[in-house]
Amino acid sequence: MGKLLADITPLRESPAFRRLWLGSAVSAVGSQLTLVAVSLEVYRLTQDSFYVGLLGVFALVPLVFGGLLGGSIADSHNRRTVALLATSVLWLTTGLIALQSWLQLGNVWVLYLLVALQSGAQAINQPARSAIIPTLIRKELLPAANALSMMSFGLALTVGPLLAGVLVAWVGFGWTYTIDFISFAFVLWAVFRLPSMPPAGSAGRAGIRSVIEGFRFLGTRPNLRMTFIIDLVAMILAQPRALMPAIGALMIGGGETTVGILLASSAVGAFLAGLFSGRSAVSGGRGAPWCGR
Repeated sequence: MGKLLADITPLRESPAFRRLWLGSAVSAVGSQLTLVAVSLEVYRLTQDSFYVGLLGVFALVPLVFGGLLGGSIADSHNRRTVALLATSVLWLTTGLIALQSWLQLGNVWVLYLLVALQSGAQAINQPARSAIIPTLIRKELLPAANALSMMSFGLALTVGPLLAGVLVAWVGFGWTYTIDFISFAFVLWAVFRLPSMPPAGSAGRAGIRSVIEGFRFLGTRPNLRMTFIIDLVAMILAQPRALMPAIGALMIGGGETTVGILLASSAVGAFLAGLFSGRSAVSGGRGAPWCGR
C-alpha cells in the first residue's frame, strides 16, 4: 500500500520545499474560496449566468498575456523576488475584493477589474513558483514533488469550493474573502524564507523575443504541444463553473452550499490521482528527459 501512496520524500528532505508546499496548499484553498465566492456574488448581483461567464473573459485576457511573459520574467530575474512581488499583488487584490464587499459597493465592474488584476499576477507568479521547485530538491525527486503539488491542488479544488459555499451561506461574502486574505500570509512567509535565486548562466532579457523563442521550441516538440492543446480543450469545453450558481439557485436548490458541493465533487478525482501517485512518480523519475529543466 505504501508504494501506491504519494512519495513524501521531497517534504522530508527539503525544509524550503516543505514550507512552500504547505504555504501554497493553504493559500490555494483560500484562492478557491474567493474564486467561487466572486462567481456567487456576481450571480447574486445580476441573477444572470452571462455575467458570471464574463468573469472568465476578464480573467483570461491578462492570464494569456501575463502567461506569455511570465516564463521569460522568471528566467531573467531573481525567481524569489518575482514570486514574492507577484504573491504580494495577489494578496493586495484579495484584500481589495474583501474591502469592496465590506463597503457593499455591489458593482460587478469593480469585481471584473480586480479579478483581471489577480489573474495577471497569477500568470506571472505560477511560472516563477514552478521554476523554484527544481532548485529546492534533487532532480530525481521532481516527479514526486509534482505529484504532491497536484495532490494539494486537487485538495484545494475540493475543500475550497465546499467551504466557500458554506461560508457564503453562513457568514457572508466579506468574511469569506477575508479568510482568503489571511491565508495568503502562509505562502508569503514561505516565499520570503526562500534563498535568493538569481537567473542561471547567460539568461536572456524578458520580452517578446524570448516568448517567440519559446514558441519555436514548442514547435519542435509535438508531444509537449499536444499537452497544451488537450489542456485548452478541457478548460474551454469541460468547465461549466459559470452555470453552477444558476444550477444551485434554480434547478437543484440549496443556494450557495449546493454550488460549493457541486464544484468540490468535480475535483475529487484530481486529489485521488495525486494521493495514489506512488507508482507513477517512481516510474516517471527513471530517466525522464525533462527533470533537469
